[in-house]
Amino acid sequence: MTRFIQLVSMVAGVCLLTASLSAHEITYKGKVVSTDKAVVKVTVIDDKTKKPLDINFKIDKDTKILRGDKLVPFADARMVKGESIAVTVDHDLDEDLALVVRLDARK
Repeated sequence: MTRFIQLVSMVAGVCLLTASLSAHEITYKGKVVSTDKAVVKVTVIDDKTKKPLDINFKIDKDTKILRGDKLVPFADARMVKGESIAVTVDHDLDEDLALVVRLDARK
C-alpha cells in the first residue's frame, strides 16, 4: 500500500510540474500612470534593478477587467493616475497584451 501511495504522489507531482511549466503567465503589480483607448501605462518595480519602470499594456476585446470582483468594460473601469493595478500577461503569447486587469473596488 505504501508503494502505491508513493507512486500516486509521484504521478501527481509530475502532473502539477507539467501544468506549471506550460503556463507562463506573469502578473505585474504597480500604479496606473495613464490610460488610452486601448492601452494602460503602469509603473512597476523592476525585479533586477529595483527601479521604477513604465510598461504599456495593450487592452483588447478579450481582456478581462475586474473592479473588485465585478467584471467591467474598459471604459467603465475609470482608472485614475496613481491607482493600484495588477496586470496579468502570458509571457509566451504577447508580453504586452493584458489578459486580466485587476483594480481595487470603488469606495
